[in-house]
Amino acid sequence: MAATPASSFTLITMMLPGPDRKRVPSPYHFRVTYRNPNTGEPGCVATWEVRGGRDEYQISLERSDAAEMIWHCTCPDAVYHAEYRHHCGCKHVQGLKQIYETLGNQPARRQPARAVA
Repeated sequence: MAATPASSFTLITMMLPGPDRKRVPSPYHFRVTYRNPNTGEPGCVATWEVRGGRDEYQISLERSDAAEMIWHCTCPDAVYHAEYRHHCGCKHVQGLKQIYETLGNQPARRQPARAVA
């Protein structure tokens, strides 16, 4: 019987404004579900599962052919308000970006040149 390699498990918990109208800070959990082993290539870079609000959401980071980093989130704020704000200005993506900035990960800091629906 061949041994299967252990999958890496990363869980980050941070306090974000909660889902209620008072926006009381609540814990949100971010778990890496996919990470592209081919760094630098266009396409999906990584995906995260987000828990802690009313529903579970998914965040993905995409690298365009022009090497722009484009964030996507499945939460209602990102889906319905993307036209009115900078692309993916939802609290989930902002929280994840904040973590990467704290760690000093340069690629996650880049902003897309345009919003993509």
